[in-house]
Amino acid sequence: MPICITVAENSQVASSSPDLPEGVVGLPDTTFQALRRVAFNGEGADSLLHFFVQKGREYIRFQNYVGLLALPDGTQIEILPKIQSDLDARSTMLTMLRYLRHSPFRTLTPAHTQAAHLPLWEVFITAFVDSVESLVRQGIRRAYVGVERNERFWKGRFQATRQQRENGQHAERLAVAFDWLTADVPPNRILKTALLHLSSRSISAPVQRRIRRLLQALDDVPISDSLADDLRASQRVNRLFNSYEPALRWAVALLQGRAFGVKIGSVMDISLLVPMGRVFEDFVAHGIRTYWPETGAVTVQEASAHLVDQHVGTPKFRLRPDILIRQGDRTLVLDTKWKRIDGHDRTGNYGIEQADLYQLYAYGKKYAASDLFLVYPANETFRHPLAVFGYDASTRLHVVPFNVASPLVNEVEKLARYALSVQDA
Repeated sequence: MPICITVAENSQVASSSPDLPEGVVGLPDTTFQALRRVAFNGEGADSLLHFFVQKGREYIRFQNYVGLLALPDGTQIEILPKIQSDLDARSTMLTMLRYLRHSPFRTLTPAHTQAAHLPLWEVFITAFVDSVESLVRQGIRRAYVGVERNERFWKGRFQATRQQRENGQHAERLAVAFDWLTADVPPNRILKTALLHLSSRSISAPVQRRIRRLLQALDDVPISDSLADDLRASQRVNRLFNSYEPALRWAVALLQGRAFGVKIGSVMDISLLVPMGRVFEDFVAHGIRTYWPETGAVTVQEASAHLVDQHVGTPKFRLRPDILIRQGDRTLVLDTKWKRIDGHDRTGNYGIEQADLYQLYAYGKKYAASDLFLVYPANETFRHPLAVFGYDASTRLHVVPFNVASPLVNEVEKLARYALSVQDA
C-alpha cells in the first residue's frame, strides 16, 4: 500500500529531523528528494512548488494547488485547501471540485465527496469506474468504419484497381471495400486502456473486481496504439458517443496525470491537481448562477467592456470580471479571490493587495457599477463584511466572506441579502 501524506496548500515541508521548525511537515528524505526533483524538473512547476533554503536547510512550499500528487517512490501527497479542519477540507474540496468547469470532477457525487475513508486516488478511480459502468449498462457503442479487404465473396464495393494490383494471380479473391460495425473505435480504446492502466494501481479489492468485469465487457476492444491519435479522433466522433464525455474526461486525466496549468513531465505518474483560485471562482459562480434571486440577471466572465476605449480606431484590454449581476438599473460587480485575509489587521490593509483594488475600480467605471464586491474565503478572523471602502462619492467596494464549508445556497442567500441591504442603505 503506498504511503499517503496529507498537507495543506501553502504548507512547508522538509526532510524529517528532530529540530524541524514548528508548522513544517517532515518527509522521509527519499520522498523529499523526489519532490525536489519535481520542483526543479517540471516545466512551470514553480507555480506548484517553491523550493528555498533558509539557515542552511532546504524547504519546499506548496502553492495554491490542491488535489493529488504522486511521486516516483510510491508516495501519494494529498494537498487540501486551507480551511478549518482536515476532514472538512477534504470533503469541502471534493464538493467544490464538482463545479469546476471543463473537468472530470463534475461527475463526482455526494457519495464520492463523503468518502472520507478512501484516499483521493481511490475516490477518483471509483468515480471513473462508476462512469464506465453507466456506459456498459446502456450498451457499449459501436460505429461503422471503412474496411478494405480481399474476400472470397462479393461484399460492399468492388475495387478494380486494387484487384489488378493485389489479386492478379488470385482469381478466387475479390478486392472489396465495405463499412464494418465494430466496437474497435477510439473512445472504447481509450476506456480500455485506462481500465488496464488502473487495474494494477487500485488498492481496493472491490474496485479491482469491478474493473475486471468492465474489461470483460470490452473484451473485443484492443488497447490504444496511440493515445494522442485516439484522443484527437474522439473529439471528432458523432453524437452517438456524447454520453461518453464524462468517462473520457476521467480516462484522459487519469492516464495523463493531469496537473491543470502545470507541465510536470515524466517525473509524475498519477496526479490530479488544480489551482484553488480557479476552483473557488467556479464554485462561487455556480452558486450565484443557481441561487441568486430571480430579479438579478447573472453573467459570468463577461468581456463587453475595455480598459481603453480607443487606440488607433479599436478598443484595447478587455475587462473580464468574474460575475456581473444586473438588477433593474443597477449593476453589481463581483470578483473572487482565493486568499486568506486578516479581518483584524486594519493597519496592514487586512492583507488585501492594492492591485485588486485597482482592478475592481476599473470594473466599476467601465461597467457603470457603483457597488463592487471582493469575495474572499471566510476564516476565523473574517466572518463578516469589512467596513465599506469608498473609492469616491459614487463608487463603493465591499469586501465580503464566503464560507465554502457551508451549504452553497446558504452562502449565496447571505450574500444576496447583504447586497440588497447595501442598495437600500
